[in-house]
Amino acid sequence: MKLIGKILVYLIWAVNWVISLLLVFSCYGSLAAPMGQWPFASLSGLAFPFLFIVNLLFLLFWLLLWRKGALLPLITLLVCIGPTLKYCPMHLLAPRRAADADLTVVSYNTESFGTRVNKEWSVNNPVLLHALGFEADIILIQETHANIVRAAKRDKDISADYPYIETESTTSGQTCMSKFPIIHAETFYFEDSRNSCQYLRILLPTEDTLAVYNCHLQSNHLKKDELAEYRQFIEKPTDSTHYRASKTVLKKLLESTSLRAGQARMIADMAGTETARYFIVCGDFNDTPFSFSHRLFDRFMNDAFSRSGVGPGITYHEYRLYYRIDHIFCSRNMTPLYTWVDRRNKDSDHYPVISKIKLVK
Repeated sequence: MKLIGKILVYLIWAVNWVISLLLVFSCYGSLAAPMGQWPFASLSGLAFPFLFIVNLLFLLFWLLLWRKGALLPLITLLVCIGPTLKYCPMHLLAPRRAADADLTVVSYNTESFGTRVNKEWSVNNPVLLHALGFEADIILIQETHANIVRAAKRDKDISADYPYIETESTTSGQTCMSKFPIIHAETFYFEDSRNSCQYLRILLPTEDTLAVYNCHLQSNHLKKDELAEYRQFIEKPTDSTHYRASKTVLKKLLESTSLRAGQARMIADMAGTETARYFIVCGDFNDTPFSFSHRLFDRFMNDAFSRSGVGPGITYHEYRLYYRIDHIFCSRNMTPLYTWVDRRNKDSDHYPVISKIKLVK
């Protein structure tokens, strides 16, 4: 019995080693992905929350059974502490600093203002009202719907609060609603993709120019039935009937990740040579904080949520897949004071990200 017990312990120890190595890879894998050439490395960040929880359970398990064994998961968690706090920051005092903000920015993928769920096409659309309810200085919307935006432009109350509105003529492009003058607006369409980036220049009350890159990077284009079967495969990996669906999902994710790498590089190159005093890159990145596209901007900009948020900040909630894939980056001379995700309206498959920002004079 003692021999069997030792064998079981060593087997569990071996599994713990594998989980620990995978956790480290999920945290740092995107660092080893030059220009997104290895999409699997960037995609590994999707597994982080599961690997972190399993590693934490191993730590508790070894503390109860064999304290020396707890060193492995403990060291692993310490090695990953930096990325973990980026993924799940704990700036508990951040809300108190919000009153000192110079600028409030909202980034929101509205999924065509949630009209798939709620067929309200007027200014009474609940998703539009939700976005307006933050009384932000600048509202940046992805997957807009031109008809609802046109109705908002005609509404006297909305146009009084947001006299400057720029939108794409499509039913799934980007829209900017601003309290400050928009002095330039254009849209860049990505090659081999239906996704795009809206570029704007906004004149702030300080007479400084704010450049805004309102992005919607490559979508994964996963179908509902594929995601359903993929969920079943994750829950029952021994069930071969869902294996083919999981392969299809993985293939689409890898292809989309590769396309996003090029799109992110294009925007990062533009933002890196930006001549405006202040600049923001935000939107639906379709990528987690442990991805190549996120790392590109994190190198020379402030990730608003990582620097002033609390908790995991989940922005995508459809199909029981919970990730932070919507981000707000601001230039180094802009200090995020408090950033949060508002989860009150579920008509869209995304939640809005709101950031209170201080301008460094």
